[in-house]
Amino acid sequence: MKKLFSIVFLIAFTVSCSCNETLTVFTLNEQEKTIVPYKLNDTVQWVDNKNATYKGIVNDVIDRYSEDKTDCDRVKFNDLLHYIEFDNFKYLITISKSNIIRLGIHEYANDKSTKYFTGNPNDFATVEFNGETYENAILLKQSVLDDMPFGHLVFSKKNGIEFILFEDGTWYKRVE
Repeated sequence: MKKLFSIVFLIAFTVSCSCNETLTVFTLNEQEKTIVPYKLNDTVQWVDNKNATYKGIVNDVIDRYSEDKTDCDRVKFNDLLHYIEFDNFKYLITISKSNIIRLGIHEYANDKSTKYFTGNPNDFATVEFNGETYENAILLKQSVLDDMPFGHLVFSKKNGIEFILFEDGTWYKRVE
């Protein structure tokens, strides 16, 4: 009888501890997806402070969902990734939606992450930076640790990456 009571108690305890799983899905709407203006196979051209020209191509655009699970809750969030490939460096521009929307820009040199810029897509406005005025743009600062020098990046909804000022004073500027 004692064994039967233990088994019944264990089953009742297990059933009472189960929970109803909830799924929350965050999806980028069409307007949010246009924050990053690049399309597959678009050409991007920049000139640097030494007048060298760099031509890149948007070689991949991925619209995906990632998932996070805690106890009885599952959350799926939408990421839209754009890859711009140059000769020996590339940029990954990501717009992500969870409970907030985030814009992130990674720079890679020789397949190693070298810089990361992040910002709030709700902060687009007129930006004056380095003697230029950019409409419907956002000024992003490089994420850094320990008070290291950092760079700045101007990103607009019309043209994407407009201007990058690196921590050493060198820069890239988008050209037509």
